[in-house]
Amino acid sequence: MKRSVIILLFLIASNVSMFAQTQNQFTLFPWAAPYFNAGAIGEQNNTLCFTAIFSQQKTGWHDVYEKEGKTIKDNTSPQQLYFALESYLKPLHGSLGLTFIKDKLGYCDNIGVKLGYAFKMNIPTGKLSIGAQIGLYNTKLDGEKLRYQHDNDPLIENVKSSESFMDLDFHFGIFYKAERWYAGIGSTKMAASTKLRLSGDPNVFSNSRQIYVHGGYTWVMPANPSWEIEPQAILTTTLSSNFDYSFTIMALARYNKVYWGGLSYRFNDDISVLFGARPFYNNSNNYLKGLDMGLSYGFPTNKMGVHQRSFGSIEVMVRYCFDIYKEPVYSGYGSTRSIYKNQY
Repeated sequence: MKRSVIILLFLIASNVSMFAQTQNQFTLFPWAAPYFNAGAIGEQNNTLCFTAIFSQQKTGWHDVYEKEGKTIKDNTSPQQLYFALESYLKPLHGSLGLTFIKDKLGYCDNIGVKLGYAFKMNIPTGKLSIGAQIGLYNTKLDGEKLRYQHDNDPLIENVKSSESFMDLDFHFGIFYKAERWYAGIGSTKMAASTKLRLSGDPNVFSNSRQIYVHGGYTWVMPANPSWEIEPQAILTTTLSSNFDYSFTIMALARYNKVYWGGLSYRFNDDISVLFGARPFYNNSNNYLKGLDMGLSYGFPTNKMGVHQRSFGSIEVMVRYCFDIYKEPVYSGYGSTRSIYKNQY
């Protein structure tokens, strides 16, 4: 069953036509799943979760150029801030999620807000979620700092000194979770935003549609069940004609479900060290045990690192969850046939 689902996800991804450039990427992607997969909203059942991630990528990356006889050095290293609020609601048979993203990519400042719903269903081998999101995005492009790569570059000639765009878009995702493994596929910017542009010139800037395929497995060490090993991976692609893609693999080790750490490798980009903890996991106070914190630092493995243009990438994550529904309690008296369910 597990192998069949994973193969099916890759087959679906290989038959969808996409274009354009890569969007936001997270080293700690398992904690940012609602961003790229609407089906992963409320993945932690019966809980209310707040998640915040800050990422400073390619630290030290600067754009250096001459202007009016002066040397200008602009900090163009990408930054992104992610915040998500998600909750499982029994009357809706699923979860609601609100996602906020703010990033700076070169001379573009982007702000996005997404509202989504994921329908949950139990199947014999696990839990399946199908979700959708609607998003509103604002992009500001500083055209004054754009320079010709070639003479009469049409991509720059049509850009004014400052451009602002407002787009409406949709997202979709499927997420499946069994006892020891999970898999999902999500699509973002499905509407090819120029068709739903609310303001701004539709011929100057457009967002890309993108496919995300991700999955992971939890292996409990037989000799010492206190240790768990979690290999995980995510494939990101626009499925354009030149097959623009990014592939990340990760291996985490958890001890007593409290401390975790590991390594992550993004092909042709960087290798990252990750560590974190759920410091109050064994605390009797349910309002403390849901705190989860993590940190990653990535060392560039491409030419940016070789030529010392980047000193690496840092990412900080904080998540806080608590139960909003108590677990059902089963009790009974007399004959075993009279056992009843008491939930409170």
